[in-house]
This record gives sequence, C-alpha cells and structure tokens, in this order.
Amino acid sequence: MRFIQIDRLPEVYDNIKGEGAFESWLEQAEKHSNAIKGLSKPERAVYWSKNNYWRELYPALSKLSGNKCWYSEAPESSSEWEIEHYRPKSKSKNDNKIVIRDDGYWWLSYHWKNYRLAGSLVNKLRKDRFAEGEEVYGKGDFFPLEDNSPIAEPEDLYCTCERPLLLDPIKPRDCSLISFDKNGEVYPTYTKEENIMRYRKGSVSIKHYGLVQTPLKRGRKGVWDKCDNIVSFANNYLRTYFDDEIKREETIDECYSKLAELSSITQPFSMVVKSFIKIKSKEKNHEWLEDAIMVLQ
Repeated sequence: MRFIQIDRLPEVYDNIKGEGAFESWLEQAEKHSNAIKGLSKPERAVYWSKNNYWRELYPALSKLSGNKCWYSEAPESSSEWEIEHYRPKSKSKNDNKIVIRDDGYWWLSYHWKNYRLAGSLVNKLRKDRFAEGEEVYGKGDFFPLEDNSPIAEPEDLYCTCERPLLLDPIKPRDCSLISFDKNGEVYPTYTKEENIMRYRKGSVSIKHYGLVQTPLKRGRKGVWDKCDNIVSFANNYLRTYFDDEIKREETIDECYSKLAELSSITQPFSMVVKSFIKIKSKEKNHEWLEDAIMVLQ
C-alpha cells in the first residue's frame, strides 16, 4: 500500500474527460445522494444496482495509482477490479463480525472521497486458493473501529470522530504501518511491544485486505529479488574495485537509478523496494545503500 493523493481526482478526471467534467459529475452525484434519502435499506440497494454512478470515476482512480490496486499494489491486469467504498455503503461489521451499522454509511455512497480502487483479492471474501486452511480473507463489509470509538452519524461526510482500524491509502502515515520481507510476506511494521495500536491496525488490515494471499506474495517476492540482484551486482563491483572512486560513484548512481525506477508509482508492489532498502542497508558492507531511501519515488 502506498499513499494516493485523492485530492487530485478532480484534476485527473478533467484531464481525461475535459474541463468542467468533474463539476458535472458532482452535480449528478448530489442528485443521486438526495434521491436515496428517506429510502429503506432494500430500496437503496435496488437504487444502487441501477445507479452505480461511481463507475464513471474508474479511469481517473486508476490513473491516480499508476493502474494498480490501492491496497495491494497489484497491477490492473492481475484480477477483476472494482471501485470499493472504504466505508461500506450498506452494512459495516467489526472484526468479530458484530454489526456496527446495519444501514452502513449509505450517505457516503456517492461521495468521491470514500472511493478506493481494489482488486478482487482485496475486496471479495475468499480463501487463498493456493494454500491449505480455512481462513477467509477480504474486506467485504468489514469496517472495524478501535474499541470505544465513536460512530459517525448520517450526513457526516468525513467521519473524523471515528477511529478506523483498517489502514487507508489516502493517509500517508497509514502506508508506513505494514512492511515486507524477502519471501514476499507482509507483516505489521510495529510489534505489540513497540506500539499495540499500530500493530493491531497493521495486522487487522493485512487480514481484511487479503494481503497474505499467495499471488500477492509471489508478486512482492519478484520485486524483492529484482532489488537484490541489482544491489548484489553493484556491491560486488564496489568490493572488487574499492580503490577507483569515480567508478564507485558511477556504480552507486546506477544502482540508485534502477531502484528508483522500481519504486515508481506505475510499478507493481513498489513499496517492497522501501522495505528492501530499509533491511538491506543495515547489513554489513551495504551501508552505502542507506541514502537510497531518499531518492525513491
């Protein structure tokens, strides 16, 4: 998961559809929002099925993330994709499956800042088809909150009173709470002992976003291996020709450039590169790699 600047959506949408297009979209969205006020839950479900107007934003949402899932960073071609409501529109459940809002965050169903782009491995409830076990992953209508968190009331467009447990890709700090290892495994950046709440947010999000599923692990491992090959080649040169300062600097420059390219927003699983450098730069004879974190995109 990497930070997505959702506030750029109007600009990106206008670039795709033409100047003033987003204002027109907002006007229609407001009409749909007004239309569902006063409807019963079954009536709203019918209305949404016939008026899923959020689909109009798909190209712009995809452009914002470099054509990747906002949660997993898997490339767009890897699975069926959907515009997902971060706060579920029809019902929300806590981590223990207890319903928090039986009617969900219905008033946010046409609010653009509640949209995220998600691959099916994230959004749909399913087991890992490549692994044994009965664990079910996926977001579905889960939206767990911290213990004793207030619950937003209808018409609150920003829900700032709430304390969600699920990490949100539009919040920069949230994106720092999960990390990756050389096998493509994902884990909370903080341990229970370091910070219990950050650990809990990381672990709950890993489960409900299905980030442990085998296809995602394979993709992340592939990126880690690319980084390792680039650094291994450079480090071999640095250790062999340690007395040629010019060549040393050229080798480091080239290595940094290749790592920066892999960390581009258009590259799949780009956040793996940051985890790689964070870990690798602490190894003996790899101290020269530490500053690479400064040039990543």
